[in-house]
Amino acid sequence: MSDKKNKKLNPVSRALKPANPAESIDQKLVKEAAANKEANDRYAADPELHGHSRFTMRAREIALALAAVVIGSLGTVSVMLPNELTFGGITGISRIIQNYTGFNYSLTYYALSLIITAIVWVFLGFKEVRKILLMSLTYPLAMLVLELKNVVLVKSDDLFLVSVFCGVIIGVSNGLTFKAGFSSGGTDSLAKVIKYRWAPHLGLNDITFAINAVIVIFSAFVFGVNIALYAVVIIYISMKVGDAVMFGLSDKIVELDIIPGDPDGLTDFIMNELGRGVSSIEITGEYTGDKRKQLKILCSPRESFIIKRYLAKEDPRSFVSVTSVKSVWGVGRGFSDIRDLDG
Repeated sequence: MSDKKNKKLNPVSRALKPANPAESIDQKLVKEAAANKEANDRYAADPELHGHSRFTMRAREIALALAAVVIGSLGTVSVMLPNELTFGGITGISRIIQNYTGFNYSLTYYALSLIITAIVWVFLGFKEVRKILLMSLTYPLAMLVLELKNVVLVKSDDLFLVSVFCGVIIGVSNGLTFKAGFSSGGTDSLAKVIKYRWAPHLGLNDITFAINAVIVIFSAFVFGVNIALYAVVIIYISMKVGDAVMFGLSDKIVELDIIPGDPDGLTDFIMNELGRGVSSIEITGEYTGDKRKQLKILCSPRESFIIKRYLAKEDPRSFVSVTSVKSVWGVGRGFSDIRDLDG
């Protein structure tokens, strides 16, 4: 009697329950493979806009940059300044000037930002100015508004934790800025001027590091050694978080190196079913002397699982090594446009 009652009460749940879980997973993978192929084909056919209009893509980039402006302004004005901390770059210089003159921090930052913009225009041309103009105008303005409104997010005696929090916020801002294809217009722009005009033999990162190191060392004499050390913490955390935002939050990519028994069948499956590209090289097994073809594929983890299931069914004697890739610059779904990081 109870069994009949359950059958009457639960017809929907019984209907929704898959008869074969493995079959259900296969159907889901087939749908995802089709969606991946469609996206991959779109990226390959239109590597610049990925099927979107130029206006839409530009609007997204500007929206991302403005989000970076708001986040970075909060980190500087609402976390760093209330706790009397400092940083490298224009931020550190502005803090030093403010300490000696009493000038408004945001206005000082604004003036320095415009000076750097003018220097870049003179030495590198307007093409480089376009990359920093948006940030140079909006970032100080946002900070000025927050400073006038006296917005404070955190004020604490535990300056180490505050430094970590500040580094996270600034790192998110920097990462979003570069992902949007813009530059902050700070010491990195000065470093670019120095490199291309006077020191082409030096690396851009080395010059930027040297400028920031000088600013932090000078800050030690102005604000004390402890504050300078906290600045080092903020810089380090912001660099790590910025890298995570630029690379870690994008689509994950893995590299598959496969020695298949049927390379032609696998190549056909990857190119026609997944829509991914494949590279191949001829390798020699030194123990046996056999010559085999090795395939290399860059794809998402989900697509790698689809390839694994294909090999398990069709070519179980294949050998596969999987490597996690930090980022890929090129044309393809989940890849970063190489031009986006030209900042």
